[in-house]
Amino acid sequence: MVNRRSAMGLSAGAAILGATAVSRGWGESIENRSPSGFRWISDFAAKGKGATDDTGTFQRAIDYVRNIALHTRDTSCLPALMIPAGRYVLTETIDTAPWIKLCSVGGVLLDFSQLPVGWDGLTCRNETTLPATELRFPGDRSPFLDGTGGTISILGPGKARAEGWGIVMGNRQAGFSGAVRDAGGRNVVVTGWRGALRIDPLNTYLTAWFSSRFEQNRENGIYVAAGVGRSVNSGERMTFVDCTFAGSARAVDINSDSMDFVFDACSFDFNGDVVYFGRQARFGTVALNHCHIEGIDGLLVNATASGKHLRTVFHDSIVLPRRWKRKDLNNAPRQLVAGTAKFSASGVEWRFESPPQGALTALIGDEVPVESVTAMSFQKVQALPWRGSVINADSLFTLDRPGTRVDALTHWSMSVATPGQTAGQIVASDTVAGNSAVASSRQALRLASNDLDNAPFSVITRTPFPVSPGETVLAACTATATGTTGRTAFSFQFFAAGGVPLSVSESQSAANELPSAQAAVPAGAVQAVLKTTFTGWTGKLEINELAVWRSS
Repeated sequence: MVNRRSAMGLSAGAAILGATAVSRGWGESIENRSPSGFRWISDFAAKGKGATDDTGTFQRAIDYVRNIALHTRDTSCLPALMIPAGRYVLTETIDTAPWIKLCSVGGVLLDFSQLPVGWDGLTCRNETTLPATELRFPGDRSPFLDGTGGTISILGPGKARAEGWGIVMGNRQAGFSGAVRDAGGRNVVVTGWRGALRIDPLNTYLTAWFSSRFEQNRENGIYVAAGVGRSVNSGERMTFVDCTFAGSARAVDINSDSMDFVFDACSFDFNGDVVYFGRQARFGTVALNHCHIEGIDGLLVNATASGKHLRTVFHDSIVLPRRWKRKDLNNAPRQLVAGTAKFSASGVEWRFESPPQGALTALIGDEVPVESVTAMSFQKVQALPWRGSVINADSLFTLDRPGTRVDALTHWSMSVATPGQTAGQIVASDTVAGNSAVASSRQALRLASNDLDNAPFSVITRTPFPVSPGETVLAACTATATGTTGRTAFSFQFFAAGGVPLSVSESQSAANELPSAQAAVPAGAVQAVLKTTFTGWTGKLEINELAVWRSS
């Protein structure tokens, strides 16, 4: 509490700042106080009371600096507000501005645990008509929350029940001259809120946060709210350096357009989705450089609900996607990037701890527009980064209705050693849903035989798919069986124009981490057919996917 500041803290502050630390009452002239370069927060405590609530003290101090700026119509040369080490109980939202500096002298705890659960903790807005002046917003260019002298911790009403955000940045209306720019924080910890940092995209840009932690907040570490129709003059170079985002459903949740975020040397630990784009996110870029990402229940990039003009870029980072809370799901290579945002990755090290559940489970979804994937590194378990666009029709067996017999499929045909021995049909299947962060109802081709292990059979693409000479085509199959799992052999038959056969490339799956087949397309080939032969399988066999794609 403000009124419990120790004599040791006072003398330390005096030594640091070269001023007496005598607490004086509200309403005295500036000349009778500390030097104009700083003010102690405690100078604004109400007289004659045993303070149990520091809300008024903080707001009076902030309003004091705000009034100087409004009176002089200038944000340069304003005094900083020094907060001595200690715990401060705050029961209402504190409203500040980017050019009002709250600085710690020792470790500071801003305790909002008694705040009404629907209220925000600290808002940083610039809803004034102050001109930019010749210096162009001179008071903004430093953290408005500066924990250099000791961490500033912002504790909320509780992760489970809070409905407000710890920090809110941005204006509520677009008509003000003031902008929330060149603002941010240093050495700040935000915990126990619905979300740590909310950004309202109205004249909010050039944000910079350093060495801060946004952890154990229920929904998001960073949340960009939807603007009124669209963002206004917002989103340029939102920068985070040496920060940690942990313990939230979404680490970065963007629901507005024109947002460009850069994360450098940051950690993303134990979140649902790491980067999530909402429906109002239509264009912008999120770049992660030299970051560490660990513990993902959902997706590394989730753009399944957003627009098409978004980008995510990962450089020289480490991804260890073990599960956070969903311990029932296997910690194997699985889809981690989905949706319509463009994706680029270079020098990313992937660390998996369990064997893959299916050869076709690529880290990057087929629908993702991949700009570049280079220099991938894998520890313990090899994974399939990306398949590009699947080029054979009906690779998921979804174009024919459940109940369609195998001899009536539109894009597939069957070949068996003993005609009439094997029966099959399309069935609804959820067997692969648990292996994907984007679980959905799937279909499968189910085959049954009394003697599959003695009767090899083949599934063949009825419709040829296009190929180009010199490229590499790959194929793989995910299948499950109630009996014995056998072997799978792949055969590519290439054709020249007019359906003239050229050559055949054959390969058989092996018991390795990623069984698949690949073949170089010979000169003159324009089409190909894939024949997949199953040998030694017993019981009921369900083929969930059988796909061909080009090498990236």
